[in-house]
Amino acid sequence: MTAFGIDFGTTNSVLGSFDGHSVQVVPIDDPPGEWATLGFDRLLPSVIATTPSGNWTYGWEAKRSPTRLDAVKRLLATEDSVSVGGTEILAEEAGAALFGRIRSGAAAAGVDFDQAVVTVPANSRGVARHRTRICAGLAGIETTWLLNEPTAAAMAFANRVGGDQTVLVVDIGGGTTDVTLLQVVDGMFMEQASSGVVRLGGIDFDRAILRNLESQIDGYEAWTEDRRQELRLNIELAKIRLSSQADVALQIPEVGPRRLSRHEVDRWLTPLFEKVDRPILGVVADAGMSLSEVDHLVLIGGGSKVPALRERIAHLVDREPTGGVDPMTAVAEGAALAAGIISGSSGSSVHVTTEHSLGLVVADPDVGTSFSVMIERNSTLPFSHTQTYVPWTDYQEEIELIVVEGDERRPLEDEDNIVLDGWSIRLPETRTKDEAAVEVTYSYDQEGLLRIRVVDRQTDAEIDFRTIAQVAGRDAPTLVEMHRRVEEMAAEVEPAGFPEPADPEFEIPDAVRTVLDRARTNVMPFVSDSDAATVGELADRLESAVGTQDQEPLKLELEQMLRKWSYLY
Repeated sequence: MTAFGIDFGTTNSVLGSFDGHSVQVVPIDDPPGEWATLGFDRLLPSVIATTPSGNWTYGWEAKRSPTRLDAVKRLLATEDSVSVGGTEILAEEAGAALFGRIRSGAAAAGVDFDQAVVTVPANSRGVARHRTRICAGLAGIETTWLLNEPTAAAMAFANRVGGDQTVLVVDIGGGTTDVTLLQVVDGMFMEQASSGVVRLGGIDFDRAILRNLESQIDGYEAWTEDRRQELRLNIELAKIRLSSQADVALQIPEVGPRRLSRHEVDRWLTPLFEKVDRPILGVVADAGMSLSEVDHLVLIGGGSKVPALRERIAHLVDREPTGGVDPMTAVAEGAALAAGIISGSSGSSVHVTTEHSLGLVVADPDVGTSFSVMIERNSTLPFSHTQTYVPWTDYQEEIELIVVEGDERRPLEDEDNIVLDGWSIRLPETRTKDEAAVEVTYSYDQEGLLRIRVVDRQTDAEIDFRTIAQVAGRDAPTLVEMHRRVEEMAAEVEPAGFPEPADPEFEIPDAVRTVLDRARTNVMPFVSDSDAATVGELADRLESAVGTQDQEPLKLELEQMLRKWSYLY
C-alpha cells in the first residue's frame, strides 16, 4: 500500500509517496523552463489567482497573475476571509483549493490518493493546525497526522543515512523559520525541543530586496500592479540564482537589466539573518544540551540555500551542513515516511513535542490575570494533565474558560501569547467557591489537537467537553457550504498552459535543459557543499552560454562531470 505525505508550504507545496521500500516525489505541476532548471520541477507554487474571464488558476499558472494570492498558509493563523481578484472567499477555502490542486495534479500524473500525512511548521499555533486539517478535508483528503516540518525533514535525512544520531534541523521556508532538535535511536524519532520565528522566510527576503530597490526605480509609484508583480517574480528568480552566482542580471520592467550582486543582497538581508540565532541557541538550551553534542546539522527549505545564511548557521553551530537530502523536497519525503509508519509499512516511530505552553487565563484578586500552565512547552506528546480551579467568588452561576497558548514567562498580553478560544460554562448549582471547584483536563495529542474536559469536583460529573478543533473551525452547515464552493472553484479552473517566455535568454534546448535539471535536481542536493558548488558553477556557465559557440563544449564538460554520480539519476 502506497502512503502519501504533503508538504503544504507557504511558498511551494510538494507531494511525496512511500511504497514500503523507497520514497518518491510526485510531480504535480509543470513549471516554465527557467524555473525547472533551478530544481522547481516537482513543486507546486502555493498560489491561487483569478483570470480575466473569472476562472480560477493555481500554481505556476497563478504565479504571474497580478490578482494572485500567495502565502495562503499564513492566512490560516490570522485571517477569516480574503479577497482574490475581487472575489471574497474564506481562508479555509483558499487553502482547500490548493489541496485540491495537489490532488488533481497527482491524478494527472497517474496517482490517486485520499489520505495523507500533512506537515505544519513546528511553531504553528493551534488554530492554524486545525484549519489546515479542515482545508485538506474540504479537498477530499483525510489528514492522518499533522507532523512538524523539521521532524519530517529529519526522518527523510535519517532514512538515507541510518544510525543513531542527534540532529539539529533548521527549516527556512517561504514563510517561517523552524528549528528542532531530535534524537534518532533504533528507528525512533524523538523531538527534544523546538523553536522558531514566524514571518521569517523566503517571502520576507524578497520583500526586503524589493524595499531596497523601490527608491532606485524612477516612476515606480505609478507602476501598474502587473508591472509590480513582474518585478516581484524577477526578484525571486534573481535571489534563487544568487545562491550559485556572485551576481545576476535583474530584469526591471520598463527600465531594463540591473546587475544585482550577492554581496549587495546579503547586506540588505543581514538584519533578517541575525534573527535565526535565537531559536538555534534556544532549542539546544531547552534540551539541556550543548552544540558540541549535535551530530548532524540539516538545513532545509529554499531559504537555506542562501550562502551567507548557510555560513552564518554553520559558524554558529560549528558544524558544516550535512548533505543527503534535497532541501526543497525533504519535508514531503519525511511526511510520506511518516504515513508509512501509520499504515504499518515502516518499522520506525515518532515522538513529538509541543513548542508552546498551553493553559488557562486565571484571575487572582492580588495579582490580576495570569497564564496558568496546564501543559509545559517541550512536553512529549501525547500528554494529559488535570488541574483544579475554583470560581472567582461564592455562588457563581457560571465560569469562563479562556484557553491560551504561548510562553508563560512573558506578560499575558505579549504577542507570543495567543487566545485559542473562550467560552462560558454553566455550573450545576450555586455554591461557595470552594464547593464549586472544577477539575480541568487538557489532553494534547501528537497532531497538536487539544481536547478539554471539565468535571464538577464535588460530584465527579462531566459538565463540559470539547475539542478545540471544532471550536476553532466552522460549524457543520458552514463546512458543507464551504465544500460546495470549493468544488465549484475546482470546476472553474482555467485550462493549463504556461506561456514560454519570449526572452531568448530562456529558450533552452531540451538536451541542455535535461543536463541542467540532472545537475541541479538529481545531484547537487545530495553531494557535499564543495562538490555542489563546483557542479553549480559549471551549470550556470552552461546556462549563460546557451545559443553561443561555448554551449556544446560546456554541455559535454558538465555531462562528463556528472558521470561520477550517475547512480543518482
